[in-house]
Amino acid sequence: MDMTQRKQAALMGALVADAAALGAHWIYDPDRIATLRARFGRAAFIPVDPAHYEGGVGYFAHASRETGMPTQYGAVLALAIASIRRAGGFDRAAYQSEFAAFFGAGGAYQGYIDRPTRGALANIAADQTDPSGIDDDQLPAIATLPAVIVAHYGESDLLGRIEQAISVTNVNDVASAHGATFAQVLSAVIGGMSLNDALSQLSDPALRDALNTDETDSTVYGGVTGRACHLPMAMPLAMHILTHATSYQDAVERNIAAGGDSAGRAIIIGALAGAAFGLCTENGVPLQWILQLRDGAPLWEDCRALAD
Repeated sequence: MDMTQRKQAALMGALVADAAALGAHWIYDPDRIATLRARFGRAAFIPVDPAHYEGGVGYFAHASRETGMPTQYGAVLALAIASIRRAGGFDRAAYQSEFAAFFGAGGAYQGYIDRPTRGALANIAADQTDPSGIDDDQLPAIATLPAVIVAHYGESDLLGRIEQAISVTNVNDVASAHGATFAQVLSAVIGGMSLNDALSQLSDPALRDALNTDETDSTVYGGVTGRACHLPMAMPLAMHILTHATSYQDAVERNIAAGGDSAGRAIIIGALAGAAFGLCTENGVPLQWILQLRDGAPLWEDCRALAD
């Protein structure tokens, strides 16, 4: 793969991984997910059904979604990709305007609105835009970042752009630190470094523990890190999944099997595994998964154009 192909694969990889997680998103009982996996013969792209959540095993948030559609994380990333294309780069004010129009009252998006998004929408409506985010360390901080990294790869102000993108929804030191870490690793892989070599550069103790633990089962390791939306839980679990994955599909299936906020982690895991393994290669993003995306053709056009 050349660099343009790795950029394309990072964006599509994140979008596909998010959509793949929709049907089991926020199921916190790995045994329930294992039962569903046995029933459908897969963990990815299982049907969206409230019955999967019976017995208090999780939170069913996606009654308005159907298989192949994104969760709120994938919807944010798709919006960011399109917004950056239109603006010729990441422009926080332009993105805030599009964000409010898309996710706010009367907007095109119909689905779950998480706490950072609600807070950002309220702040933008009140003309509090510098920044518009709230104090929160959860995964919405990461959702725009593959698009920003691809668009501004190698530029001297990349980390400044990353911080501005995070601050649309999250104004929090933990979120900023994890966003910078994600940018470091994804930039390295886009630049041609192997995934394992890029991960080996991580210095955060919790992430180092995730890479070096003797536990190879990511579902089990999720019991150590926690499975929820907070980045101090999600990033170590994502790094554990990536260091043990043998292919893009394996990474996505491991992520879903681990439970909890699998869709939020999917942006991290899908972008890195996509950039590392490629699109439609032997170990890359499967063509049949790409074809399951709702509105896959316009999404691909936006990803291709931004990467180019």
